[in-house]
Amino acid sequence: MSLLEKIYDLSPEQSQILHTEVLGEQLIEVREFQNYRWLQIGGDSIQGLMDVNSPEQILLPNIQALLVTLLFCPKPLRVLNLGFGCGSIERFFIAQYPELEITSLESSAEVIRLAKDYFFFRNEKSIIYSSAEEYLSNKNKVYDIVLCDIFEGEEHPACLYDPAFYANIANHLDESGVLAINLLPESEDDVLIIFSAMKNHFNHISLLEVPNHFNAIIFASNHKLPNTIELETAAHDLFKAKGLDLKALPQRLNRLMEIMQG
Repeated sequence: MSLLEKIYDLSPEQSQILHTEVLGEQLIEVREFQNYRWLQIGGDSIQGLMDVNSPEQILLPNIQALLVTLLFCPKPLRVLNLGFGCGSIERFFIAQYPELEITSLESSAEVIRLAKDYFFFRNEKSIIYSSAEEYLSNKNKVYDIVLCDIFEGEEHPACLYDPAFYANIANHLDESGVLAINLLPESEDDVLIIFSAMKNHFNHISLLEVPNHFNAIIFASNHKLPNTIELETAAHDLFKAKGLDLKALPQRLNRLMEIMQG
């Protein structure tokens, strides 16, 4: 049983409630069990999970899968993270890539406050309080990696179905830059609709289904992505250097553009 399955299997009285509030119609809770602390918003799914003894670790499988971008771009200098959440990605990069410049967006002031109060993120001034669409429409900075992990409750926001959103992201990527989007698709058709919205703005698109989860990650770039053997080598190098284990994931990549064009 995975760590996440163990947490989901807990009865309510087994975990401690550190914080609870109702925002609109959504219940927000921060809970803790042993050395693990997590955030739940408007449902059962966990938005952020942290080991209080090792807060820089990436524990959620979907966040680990987003960081497969580090196999495509092993030495990033600038990262844009659309969807700060509890700051899991930020804590990892601050610990493992201190030279990296990361720009983090979060559209919920409450989530930013909870990250500061409960998830060991002290530099809240480095978080931009903005929607992804607004930031991308009004800035012209270029990034090596763009990570997109934005939801409205447990639903995809409308921007993920809008071709203009992907045109803006493409304009913010370096010529060899990579986009990664965390999806919770309702069906294969849902993925195909999103793919159709983005395909005219990227030359290479791949899909990774997160093992034992409903999440899927789409990777997109205008630079040819490494082949499976190159990705496996990069995964071993990353694990050795940073302790992030992505070695099982390269074999699961499906290259959508090649499939669709074939």
